[in-house]
Amino acid sequence: MNFPVLSVITFTPMVAALIILMMPANRRNETRAVALAAATFALILSIWVYFSYDQVAAGYQFVEKYNWLPALGISLHFGVDGMSAPLVLLTGVVMFTGVLISWGDEDPHVKAGIQDRPREFFAFLFLLAGACSAYSSRSTCSCCFSSTRSRSSRCTCSSQFGAGW
Repeated sequence: MNFPVLSVITFTPMVAALIILMMPANRRNETRAVALAAATFALILSIWVYFSYDQVAAGYQFVEKYNWLPALGISLHFGVDGMSAPLVLLTGVVMFTGVLISWGDEDPHVKAGIQDRPREFFAFLFLLAGACSAYSSRSTCSCCFSSTRSRSSRCTCSSQFGAGW
């Protein structure tokens, strides 16, 4: 499989947050529509990852690795295992339901949802969802070490965050 599904799931909320923050504050319904579209897209991909995970094979699947600064040993490494696949799905569900429950209405008599500054609310909701996508990150701390560090210190730091090496 060549489609970088975990990267897309991770960066979709962050890109959506930037798009939402660039929208005018008085375009509340358009802001809500962009938020719903991004959350739906991330949820569909999260559902696909969850149900495509092969429990018989186990281990890390959907593995992606990108070398950002190879001279410094900084890379981005994604992969999900049996524990993180449900958490990726949970993040997609929470983001989607968070948008729906916060939808709001322009009617002054209806006091449901986010009425005051929905643009900022949805942007911060998506930034938080992007941060929660760290469940799929395999090398959370690898950027903390230079290439001269030993492999054992890398494994120690990575295992503290629940990521394998």
